[in-house]
Amino acid sequence: MMSKRDASSPICHAAFVTLIWLSWNAMFPNRLLFVLHDAPPVTRHLRCARRAFEASSIQLPRHPTNAKTNKLLETAEHLANSVLTNKSVLSSGAAVNDPFDLEDRVYANTYVNLGSAKVVGFDYDYTLVSYKPAILHLIYDLAKEQLVSKFKYPKELLDLPGYDPNFAIRGLAVDLDNAWICMLTLRYRVSIAFFGRERVDPMIVRQTYRSETGSGILPPEERKKRLKPLNDLFSTAEACLLADVVQWFRSRNIPFDPRSVVTDVLGAITQAHVSGQLHRTVGHDLERYIEPDGQKLLQLLDRFRSAGKKLMLVSNSPFEFVNKGMVYVCGEDWRSRFDVVVVSAGKPGFYTGTRPFREVSTRTGRIKFKPITSFSADEVYCQGSIGELVRLMGWTKSHPTQDRPDIDGSNIMYIGDSLFADLVDARRLYGWTTGAIIREVSHETAIQASRKWQTAWKVLQILTLCGRECQTTFFSPTADPCGAYSQADTKILDDLESLAADWRSYLDALLNPNFGSIFRASRDNGQTAQPSLFARCLQRHVDFYTSKVENLGLYSTDHRFYPADYSIGVLHEVLHLTDPVSEALNWNETQLE
Repeated sequence: MMSKRDASSPICHAAFVTLIWLSWNAMFPNRLLFVLHDAPPVTRHLRCARRAFEASSIQLPRHPTNAKTNKLLETAEHLANSVLTNKSVLSSGAAVNDPFDLEDRVYANTYVNLGSAKVVGFDYDYTLVSYKPAILHLIYDLAKEQLVSKFKYPKELLDLPGYDPNFAIRGLAVDLDNAWICMLTLRYRVSIAFFGRERVDPMIVRQTYRSETGSGILPPEERKKRLKPLNDLFSTAEACLLADVVQWFRSRNIPFDPRSVVTDVLGAITQAHVSGQLHRTVGHDLERYIEPDGQKLLQLLDRFRSAGKKLMLVSNSPFEFVNKGMVYVCGEDWRSRFDVVVVSAGKPGFYTGTRPFREVSTRTGRIKFKPITSFSADEVYCQGSIGELVRLMGWTKSHPTQDRPDIDGSNIMYIGDSLFADLVDARRLYGWTTGAIIREVSHETAIQASRKWQTAWKVLQILTLCGRECQTTFFSPTADPCGAYSQADTKILDDLESLAADWRSYLDALLNPNFGSIFRASRDNGQTAQPSLFARCLQRHVDFYTSKVENLGLYSTDHRFYPADYSIGVLHEVLHLTDPVSEALNWNETQLE
């Protein structure tokens, strides 16, 4: 089950990844400069990325007999090299008439009308309040201490190097059977797996997840039992700790049961939360863990209220923790802006359960016993369920009044950062409009706007389109177009795919050297790519997403967001519209001049 080691020096790998991240931080000096842990052996994926990283020019293969194919290849090579030398006039794609930076935009998967939202609800963690990276280091350290003190793991684990922000991304899954950390495609195929800090050989991955039919996809029942999703930002610390603990055992040749280690690490993470230690530590040093600037948030909340919208906060965190953070960000009177505040909600069970609400003393934090028959904006509530919330707010009345207008699910918008804890059931069961706060949008759009990314992306598009168009040149007018390709034809396609894999791996490494983008999964060592399972869930269960909730304040409270046409189109409707190099790759005499 171990990945195959490569003979290349780990120092080369460390130097390559360091170069990528140094160049990235040179472009974005205000970003955190990531510190590398001990480098694992160089994988094929990183060798591919390094070849593209070091390339100053590109040379495409040539066909031994087909002049028509070679003319196309010559044109594509000329175009790719003009991109690499910054002489190309290729566009980056269709321009968007939007006054905001890419990282500040709101992106709509469906039609969203802010004006029709009569109620706007918010989660707390990573939605109303933004955390500094220090909180992920804290979660890692607290869980590490729990492993030693509560689960009796070796004390030497306290010397683990700590949370590595460069290791994992959101949207991964843990295989409970073998302690692998996996990235899944939209069709639940495992595209990348790490065992500890080492990438598992793709052949072993394919063999491990081959179903009885040989599809490479686990059956739904086995998938649910075996794979635990990691869908929020807190879970990146969870993935990092699991990988480091597993690597510690492997490096010392200490036998261990993978499922037991996974269970213990997940238990240690949970204990760090439920013990209250995490909340107490953050509460005692808010400046270290919470971003302080709440002015834009206050402006957004006040604008919504001025537009006549009711506001609610529904969080899984306890009141004392929520109150300290909101006071720090928004001031002592933060509750005056909300019509209802619910803490310790227990989402996602909040959407499917039938628990009654209970009142929380804002002075002592004690949970009161009196039955709740109506909500008061002056009080704070805990537990409860969405059914009780709708009933107590009067959103089910068949005859609306001025005090209690007619509100159904289509008029309620809820915004949170966790797809499955916050958003899926609210939309699926109650028809709420859902918005996801995806912090990584800021990071990824900044990288994708850089010259390094744009150059590599254009080269990749040229190679992909060249492979597609080459196949139209393989047959003469008199030959059978349905016949088999010759050995030389197949080699041309294989070579183009191999080159494309280098550039796709390089693009992945610019975003994260281990897993790439949270929205896209590469397969077969970069030869193909498709949306990740996280991206598919985002498209399926979320109406809009953005990098931070304050971005909504850039738009009118009556703004209407329209999805891009190609988001609902099928391939034949959009293929000719979305390829930015199709016109440039006209293999004719003038383009070679």
